[in-house]
Amino acid sequence: MASPPTFFDTAGRASSSELQKQAESVRSHTCAMPLLDGLPEPAFLLNAQRQIVLANRAGAALAAKLGAPTSVEGLRLGEALECVNVAAGPDGCGTSARCQHCGAGRANKAFSDSAGEYQGEFRLRSVHHGEESAHTFQFHLAPVVLAGSTLRLCSLSDITAEKGREVNDRIFFHDVLNTAQAVHGAADLITGEDDPGTLEELARVVARSSAALVAEIEAQRDLMLAEEGRLEVRREPVAVGALVNDIAALYRQSRFGAGRHIEVLADPSADPVMTSQVHLSRSIGNLLKNALEASGRGERVTIAVSDEDAHLRIDVRNPAVMPEAVQAQVFQRFFSTKASTGRGLGTYSVRLLVTGFLGGTVGFTSTPGEGTTFTIRLPKWAGMNEGG
Repeated sequence: MASPPTFFDTAGRASSSELQKQAESVRSHTCAMPLLDGLPEPAFLLNAQRQIVLANRAGAALAAKLGAPTSVEGLRLGEALECVNVAAGPDGCGTSARCQHCGAGRANKAFSDSAGEYQGEFRLRSVHHGEESAHTFQFHLAPVVLAGSTLRLCSLSDITAEKGREVNDRIFFHDVLNTAQAVHGAADLITGEDDPGTLEELARVVARSSAALVAEIEAQRDLMLAEEGRLEVRREPVAVGALVNDIAALYRQSRFGAGRHIEVLADPSADPVMTSQVHLSRSIGNLLKNALEASGRGERVTIAVSDEDAHLRIDVRNPAVMPEAVQAQVFQRFFSTKASTGRGLGTYSVRLLVTGFLGGTVGFTSTPGEGTTFTIRLPKWAGMNEGG
């Protein structure tokens, strides 16, 4: 039977009996399993079809943590780790269009062409029972010859926390220090200034800068709490039409809105929704900021609010089209198109907050002629009590 066509790596799998023979062949070597289990990091032996023949204890524990079945044997790596892109391929992991942007996927394809050592990083987004998690792994892929067969030894190291520290050191503290220095500088000028007009302007600078400083720190705190599942949200009636008008007004005065046109298509008097105003505002603001950064001077960014039966829909649209490689990684943690200045937390945090804590959904479309639109859908939740 011919294998189905794929969007990236080859399709086709070993039969159950072939997998069993491969596993028995490994176990027949008295040192193989003790060595494999002796590795402190998750490790998997893969066959030529990229299926897991055996996993060490750490590998099985990692798969179980991410929600994989009791046994991972016969699965591919992305399937064992519950990657969200598995279902998009005609034959699972490695066969979707998005797999070509995965570091582990590219390494496995290269291994098929030329067996050797490959290493790198890949970002994984997985969803289990509606709960989403995001990780960054460092991997090492190397050939192992057992009983005349060449298998692939794939070891993983979870570097999510390390990446987080790196991002904070490079960008977050840099941004916070810049804002704090602006507050400090304006405060210094105030102490030696007598002109009432100048004092008033400096006071406005201090107010704006200190508010930005607090917002940056609160956003980082809430992201950490959300990732730990400890974020508490207070739901209240929110007039979303009025909210997006306020957000648009704020960004028109910011450096991100300079030279761009922000259009709001929303009725400020529309019925309110029960949600967290703070976190919804932050999510819409992140999408608007991204849209403005993707737009050129003179171009138009639109925020639209509309009713969809039991949901309220919020669209943030800009005329640019995202490259396929960017579309494949939009919601991944630490992925950013701004290599030197971006933290890669914008769309990731939006999805985390909206889906995990506001009960909504986030998606996007990006096509030539239509541009890019990010869409938030929120349940109206009429009559819901306040609370987390």
